[in-house]
Amino acid sequence: MKKTLIFTSFIVIVSFAIFLPGLAKSSELIFQFTNPSFGGNPLNGSFLLQQAQAQNKFKEKADQSLLNQLTPMYQAQYLSKILEDAYEGKDIQEGRYIIGGLIVDVTKGTGKITMLVTDPATGQQTTFELPYTPTP
Repeated sequence: MKKTLIFTSFIVIVSFAIFLPGLAKSSELIFQFTNPSFGGNPLNGSFLLQQAQAQNKFKEKADQSLLNQLTPMYQAQYLSKILEDAYEGKDIQEGRYIIGGLIVDVTKGTGKITMLVTDPATGQQTTFELPYTPTP
């Protein structure tokens, strides 16, 4: 009886050892990129582009003409030049200046120059106060 049990166990273990690897087949794992920019399937490109466009919250501004771009650059450069001259102690004339749609009022005080920049379209104002010591 003991011999039969040992023989049966041996047959079962040998059959598992022979047939089990045949049932549990596997292959190597293969990684593939999804994005065609990185070597993925080119057919995924249009789908990925649509997904990106749907999630994009950035809205591009309409192109401005060169003339419309020139005005703010001119204003900024001219105001920068006035501020630089005042800071370096060059002689600044008091008065009202109109620079590309902005009104600049320059007044000299004791030891300082005050510039009041007004945008007549919106009514917004900005004040610059600079220490001023004129150079002889």
